[in-house]
Amino acid sequence: MILFLFHYWKQRKVFSLDRSSNNGLAKLNQTKVLPYLVGLSTFFFLIASSFHAYELTQFFAESFLFHDADYIGISDVLLSFVKGNGFQSHYYSETVNGSYLNHHFAPGMVFLSAFVKMIPNRYGLAVGVFLCYQLTTILWLTWAYVVSQKNNQFIDLKFLVIWVVLTNQLYLYRIGSSYHFEILVVLFGCFFFYQWEKCKTLLLEGGTKFTKHLFLLGLFLILFLLQKEDIGFYLCLFFLPVFLTSLHQVYLTKRDNRSLVPLARLYAFCLFSVLLVTVLYLGFVFFLFPIFDGSHSTLGWSQVLRQEYHSAFKQVTGISKSIQIYWELLLSMGLGFVQLVPELLGISLIYLTHVISTRPWHHEVYSYYSYSLLPFLLYSGILWLKSKKQISLPFVYLILAFLFWKNSMDQNFPLEAKTNTNWYDPKVQSEVNEDLPFANGILQSEVSKVSRNTGNQSKEQIVFSQYNLSFYIQDKVTLYPLEQLHNAKEICDKTKSCYVVLAPDLTNTTIWPKERILDTFAESKPFKLQKIWEGKQIEVWALAE
Repeated sequence: MILFLFHYWKQRKVFSLDRSSNNGLAKLNQTKVLPYLVGLSTFFFLIASSFHAYELTQFFAESFLFHDADYIGISDVLLSFVKGNGFQSHYYSETVNGSYLNHHFAPGMVFLSAFVKMIPNRYGLAVGVFLCYQLTTILWLTWAYVVSQKNNQFIDLKFLVIWVVLTNQLYLYRIGSSYHFEILVVLFGCFFFYQWEKCKTLLLEGGTKFTKHLFLLGLFLILFLLQKEDIGFYLCLFFLPVFLTSLHQVYLTKRDNRSLVPLARLYAFCLFSVLLVTVLYLGFVFFLFPIFDGSHSTLGWSQVLRQEYHSAFKQVTGISKSIQIYWELLLSMGLGFVQLVPELLGISLIYLTHVISTRPWHHEVYSYYSYSLLPFLLYSGILWLKSKKQISLPFVYLILAFLFWKNSMDQNFPLEAKTNTNWYDPKVQSEVNEDLPFANGILQSEVSKVSRNTGNQSKEQIVFSQYNLSFYIQDKVTLYPLEQLHNAKEICDKTKSCYVVLAPDLTNTTIWPKERILDTFAESKPFKLQKIWEGKQIEVWALAE
C-alpha cells in the first residue's frame, strides 16, 4: 500500500507515468533478466511447496485425518484400476463392488494411478496430487511468460501481476492441499485452453497446419471433460457469452467489411463445434452411461447442487457473503481480466451455480470445489495478458496489496502442519499408534498362515476398517469400509482371509460416533467372529464360516 501511495503521488505530482518505458521495472530487458527471475521463483516455489507437502501429509497421516479428505476412498479406486479391476469402488457404491463412475464420472483420474502403484504405504495419491499441483502452477506460469515475451520486449506490468498471483494462488493451493483428483481439471484445462488459443492464432494468421491443431484441440477437449462429469456444464456457461459475442462480430463484419466475414464465421463455427461436442458428451455421461452401466438412476447434477448437509457443517447464507466470495475470486487472478467482458460474464455464470448450491463447501468455493472456476479464471488472466489493455505501476501495487491482504486473512492459507487442536483424545491416539505395528503384524502372520494351509497359494486378504484407521492398515490388503460388514458373506465368499480392524474410541463424534461403530459391528455378523488380537485400543477380529 505504501508503494501504491508513493507511486500514485509521484505520478500525479511529477509526470504522467509511461506504462512501457519510464519506470524502472519496465526498463529491464526481458530477454536478459526475466528468464532468470522467473526460473529462480519457480525453483523456490518447488522447494517450498515440496517441503510443505511433506509436512502436511505427515501431519494428516499421523493425526488420522485422511478420512476427512476422501483420501482412502480415492486411493481405493486407483488401486483397483492398477489391479485391472477398473474403477471399482468399495467406498462410494451402494452395491458391494460398484463402479466409482456412478458416483463421479471422472475416468481421467487414471492419470494418478501410476503414483499409487509406484509409491507404497498409501502415500502415492498425496505425492501424485502435489506433483500435479506444482506442474499445473509451473505450466500456467510458463504460458504467461511466453505470452508476455512474445508481445513485449520489456517486462510487462500485467505479467508481474500474473506472476505473483499464480505463485500465491489461494484457490489453486486449496485444490492441491485437498488431496483430491480435481487438480487434474486445472492441469488439463491448461492443455485445452493453450490449444484453443493456438487454433485461434492459426485461424487469424491462416496457418497451414490448422487441421492438425484442430485434431489436437478435440483431443485435449475430451481429456479436459474426462476429469469430472460437470466440467462440460461449466465450459458451456463460460463459452456462452463468448459465442454470442462472436455471432455479434460476424454480424458487424458482414455489415462493415465483407472480406472478413469468412474468418469471423469460421471462429464462430469453431466455438460452436466445441460447445456441440461438450453437449454430446454431457448427454452420454448423464443419460447413456447410466443405461449402459445398468444403473437405474442418472447422475443428478442439479440434485447434487441442492444436496442438504448436517447442520454441524458451516453454510454460507446471505447475499453479502456471496458477493464477498465473488470479489475474492476475481482478486485471486489480479482483477485485471474484468476488462474482458465476455469472459467475466462466463465466470459469473459459473459462480451462480455456487450461489444457488446448498452444499456448504461448494457454496463457499472451499477446498477442491474451486476446480469449477479456476481453469477459467487462469485462462482469463492469460487473455488479459495477451490483450492490449494496459495498467500503471501504482495499480500493480494496489492489486498485490489486496491480494496479500486477502491471503493473510485466510486462516487456512497455508494449512498448518501442526495444530493445538486435539482431533481425538491424545491418550487414545497415542495408544492407537502403539497398537498399529502389532495389528499389522497380526494381519501379515495370518495371511502367511492361510497361504500355508492352502498349498502356498496366495489369497486375497480383505480387511473391514474405520476410515481414519484405514491409512495405516498395510497396503497389501483389500480394504472395505466398516459399513460394508453387512455384505461380508458375499465379499468374503471366495477367501479364507477376512478380518475386521477397529478402534471404537478413536472416532469423530459428528461423522462416526462410537455407538455407530459398535452398532455396525454388532448387527453385521453373517460369519462366526473370533477376536484374534486386542491391544490398548485396536481390536482385530477374524471372520470364518
